[in-house]
Amino acid sequence: MSVSKERKKELLLFLKKTGLKFKNLELLNMAFSHASYVYDNCIDKNLNYERLEFLGDAVLKLSVSDFLYSLYPNGNEGELSEKRAFMVADKTLSVLAKKIDMQNYILTGKCEKGKLIEKDSILACVFEAFLGAIYLEYKEKGFIKAKEFLLNHFRDDLLNVDCSNPKAKLQEFTQKYNHDLPKYVTLSESGPAHNKTFVAGVYYEGKLIASGKAKSKKAAEFEAAKLALEILINEKEEKNV
Repeated sequence: MSVSKERKKELLLFLKKTGLKFKNLELLNMAFSHASYVYDNCIDKNLNYERLEFLGDAVLKLSVSDFLYSLYPNGNEGELSEKRAFMVADKTLSVLAKKIDMQNYILTGKCEKGKLIEKDSILACVFEAFLGAIYLEYKEKGFIKAKEFLLNHFRDDLLNVDCSNPKAKLQEFTQKYNHDLPKYVTLSESGPAHNKTFVAGVYYEGKLIASGKAKSKKAAEFEAAKLALEILINEKEEKNV
């Protein structure tokens, strides 16, 4: 996929924010290319960001796992896995992406212009794709460079991620009122096998209270639990007014 002179200037401007250098700007451009963009421009469908996202997802999880393993020498597998789930969640990655203005560089199709780039899921995908691009660009030093980028720019953000368990909080809240426990159901799943998106719903007292969307069933349930807790707390407060 060729890159125009104007686009090269944009990508070089982005790279200044990261402190990284890319010889292969076509690779970098691919990390920002949504499927709707390559479709509209009759470009090979494999040149959107999805393959890089697949690679970057693995780089991200290994980087965060290594970080947590060193940070919590006494943490058990369950605790570390739960913290990692919050740190690599779409909402977290979306915040990180916006810190370096990634949304300003995403290429989308005409019909999707402006609609996709603010979505947490899209920003998270592009963030992961960028990590995948770093990994390939720097070859044998790729993982080190990707991890350095992540921790040099976002270490404090990752440490400040709220890693409390919203499902536990929701269960604790509901048990104050009755013995009917929240129940979680996967409402839908979509996307290719390597990049599925799940929608989970949480039911309480026989009613669907809220739903959440994420890249794993567990993360989707967490999102649903967070929203359900907010809804139930607001309902109780309104009744007490």
